[in-house]
Amino acid sequence: MLETPFRVDAQRRLAEIGSAEIVVGIPTYKNARTIAPVMRAISEGLARDFRGFKIALTIVDGGSPDDTVAVANQLQLPPSVKRLVVPYQGVLGKGSAVRAVFEMARVMRARVVLILEADLQSIAPDWGARLARPILENAYQIAIPYYLRPLPDGAMTDLLAYPLTRLLYGADVRQPMGGEYALSADFAYKLALRDVWETDVARHGVDIWITTVALVENVKMCQVRLGVKLDDSRELSLAFDPTFVQAIGTLFRLVDINKRRWIEGISPRATPFYGNGVAAEPPRAWMPGVTAAALNDAFVAGVRRYQRLWRTALTPSTRMAVKELSEQPDGATRYDAQLWARTVYDFMTVYNQGEGDPDKIVAALLPLYYARCATIMRETNLQPDAVEQAVQAQAKAFATEKPYLVNLWNAYVPWLWEGVR
Repeated sequence: MLETPFRVDAQRRLAEIGSAEIVVGIPTYKNARTIAPVMRAISEGLARDFRGFKIALTIVDGGSPDDTVAVANQLQLPPSVKRLVVPYQGVLGKGSAVRAVFEMARVMRARVVLILEADLQSIAPDWGARLARPILENAYQIAIPYYLRPLPDGAMTDLLAYPLTRLLYGADVRQPMGGEYALSADFAYKLALRDVWETDVARHGVDIWITTVALVENVKMCQVRLGVKLDDSRELSLAFDPTFVQAIGTLFRLVDINKRRWIEGISPRATPFYGNGVAAEPPRAWMPGVTAAALNDAFVAGVRRYQRLWRTALTPSTRMAVKELSEQPDGATRYDAQLWARTVYDFMTVYNQGEGDPDKIVAALLPLYYARCATIMRETNLQPDAVEQAVQAQAKAFATEKPYLVNLWNAYVPWLWEGVR
């Protein structure tokens, strides 16, 4: 029996609500400014598109010190939408909140579970129906979003999650760590039972973990076009980013767990689109909150901060190429696709087979990731079509460099790494 990840008052409220066919879960932490528009859009859209359905909107909060909980409790909802605002128990993070939603969906005997992020600015009322329909029609067990997202907000997916998922698992899933998705209640409950909820999956690793499990276990998956995703972008922490460490650490750990699949090679897997979706905004240049110049500064600062760790994480040839870039005034905007692929493969191997602290290894990748992002920003001038072409070229570079990864993975010996080879 799954340990209940919420408290007695929440259990009482669950009993009052009874059953619900559609359960929406929104993990929150300090989202007082954005939670009301998200709640309003999703509840009004679902009430309109699924008349006669019982709908439960659950806000699962991580102890917000602002007015998030008060705002969530006070917002007027359509009569057919029942509200549940609760804290969760366990490791602090989005994953723990998602697990609580999965368990609540089981208690309410739901048919579909929707997960949304609390800081969405571009959410439309029909997002809920677009994601939920393929599950309610029993056509698929998980629906993943497909949307256009600007740099640098989408860079973790563009430069790491997408090319690695495509290469290692044979699936062209464009947003494998998208924050919005729908699952069958049965699949959600099976995920809740997994023994992962004391790891980074309980934090920001949950989205890529769910997608990867679905791919590896051949769960029926589709992609759903949602147009453009804009969120209330947090200020990037150019020195250290726990979200990056947790999400990319989970991504790297899954590479080791599923190594037999990608080392031996697998057949490509179809990830079809469901429905017609919506048209994206007309192409335009994005106005990023973080400039390429700021990312360049973070790269230069990283050279000083992480030089010793880079000696552990990078092969001599990769390290020499990075050193040469660091000595050029605009080096952070000259980080090409092949060098980035080899950099990621170096870090991924050392993360899983090295003797150092894995979190520190991922943190040391951050300045190099910023450099690759700055390079694409310079090359594309942030034009969406050009950015997408660069992302696809990056994915091809990952595929071209796969023999490098396999050789590195099979030949790696920690004590030979530094300064010998």
